[in-house]
Amino acid sequence: MFLKSVVKNRTLIKNSNITSQVKLYSTFIETQQNVFVRDPKADPLNPKTWDNLDANQVLDLYFQSCSMKFFNPKVAVQSHLDFHNEDELKNLQRIAPEIGFDVQYLTKLYNNGVLSQALSEVISDACFDERSYNQRFSDFALKEFETIREDRHYFRIKAHELPLLVEKRVKYEHRDVKDYPLKFEFENLLNDDLAQYKNGSCKLRATVKYLNLPEDVKHVVRLLAGNRYDPKTDEVHMQSKLFDSAIQNASSLKTKFQKLVDTAKENVTELKDLPIDTRHALKKTNEALKCGTKQTLSKNFPKEWVNESEAVEPRLDPKVLLESYYNQRKHLERLQHTFADIETTKK
Repeated sequence: MFLKSVVKNRTLIKNSNITSQVKLYSTFIETQQNVFVRDPKADPLNPKTWDNLDANQVLDLYFQSCSMKFFNPKVAVQSHLDFHNEDELKNLQRIAPEIGFDVQYLTKLYNNGVLSQALSEVISDACFDERSYNQRFSDFALKEFETIREDRHYFRIKAHELPLLVEKRVKYEHRDVKDYPLKFEFENLLNDDLAQYKNGSCKLRATVKYLNLPEDVKHVVRLLAGNRYDPKTDEVHMQSKLFDSAIQNASSLKTKFQKLVDTAKENVTELKDLPIDTRHALKKTNEALKCGTKQTLSKNFPKEWVNESEAVEPRLDPKVLLESYYNQRKHLERLQHTFADIETTKK
């Protein structure tokens, strides 16, 4: 970041006796504090009115303009970093030798939007107060300084570093499941200190029908997956939490799935005729409960494995019998009431 180069260049400033000149300038300002009067015609936001002013007044107006641009609600906060005015730069270049700055170096700082901070840091070092930083300012002022410093840090990133990311952007292209049958899902859980990631788990979803394998091998893969195979989506699910890094978990899942495919290729001849057990995927639905039918073992068990000699007759559900009994009883009660009404009318 460019601000780091400014801090590194402080040694260059000290070597060129800039600090000593700034000290002389600051002592001159302290002696002239009682005499200093701001020009009423000078406008901080109009640098053309700074032409005939001395260095003290130009710096005062420059810092006023920076603060007005920063705190003005109508102007964006970061606009003073992108702000470039030739008249303002011309007046600052005019007073550069007087305040101990090189003209080219001052121009470079101004074009990069860090001149105000560089000037304030150099002047604060030259006019260092023996009191500590916390004694000179209140707690509220220190918090405001921190917020302003943080805002300026991100505004510099926006102005100078984010535009460089445009050169490296890549157009998004949706990956088709047919071309990429393996899909990894990462989940990072934070620890109590919220300092570093811990236990980055990874999930693998492999669509079996799009794997580049023969149909017999695909069938054996579904069979060996067991409970991890979902017949509704035709996917094999795996999850790993062995390592703290999600990339290590993903690589371990990849090796496990590769072992599954290799074992399926080795045992194709032995397992290709066996049916797939999908009982783990079947669930009770509301329609089956409304009809009053009960999912028995004969309904969940694969038909290929059923032996007719060992078949068991399905049990009768007492709920259906009770409902028919109550319906018949209500019908008889209605008939009794109707016959009783007929007899009373005849009498």
